[in-house]
Amino acid sequence: MKNNIVKFLIRLSVVVLGVLISFSIEKKRALSYKEDLKNTSLRKMIGNIEHDKADSKINYKEHTIICKYAKRLLSASDELFANNRDSLGYYLNAVIKGQTIFMDNKEEYLTLRNSGLLALIDNDSLVSLLQKKYSLQSFYNKMDEIQLHMLHETTMALAPKTSANVIGRTLTTGFYGTYIDKNPLTNTDLILILEKYEISEALIGISKRNMHQDSILIELINQELINTE
Repeated sequence: MKNNIVKFLIRLSVVVLGVLISFSIEKKRALSYKEDLKNTSLRKMIGNIEHDKADSKINYKEHTIICKYAKRLLSASDELFANNRDSLGYYLNAVIKGQTIFMDNKEEYLTLRNSGLLALIDNDSLVSLLQKKYSLQSFYNKMDEIQLHMLHETTMALAPKTSANVIGRTLTTGFYGTYIDKNPLTNTDLILILEKYEISEALIGISKRNMHQDSILIELINQELINTE
């Protein structure tokens, strides 16, 4: 009787151990599958962030030019009116039309977050930077609205002072005409140009910060992939 009980307990232990091993194997497989999904999203995210960096570089260059031309207008518009109205028209058109739009490339981040895969990322700094990056879209949308508002304001006030007859192209914003108004730029005009300058100056800073942070993100993502693959 005692031997039968011992045999039963041994058999039961073997069955339980087999079940536990099976559960452990399935759990590892499920975790490995989730790790693969996470890494696939991270690899795709690198491409998105590289695209964001390229956009930020374009934005940086665009607003650097706007600031350069706006400063020229603010310091020498009367001189240009008296001696070089073609250049006055050139700078004015570039400042009026210059703007950028922030692109939203957060699909892979949302995939990670909504599927719970974000929790599988080992590096807390990477998680924090990703959350910070993709939480700023509403702020960028607001900056886009401000730019569109300024585009409307400057176009209404300043565009009629330049000719519709094209005499050349600006570096970034297309065709321009000479300055045709009988009077130089007014103080109100210059205030509008100053506001455009201040917006572009802020966007230069944002673009520089974004390029720097995106470079750090790409480095951290690559390190995460190396550590988990």
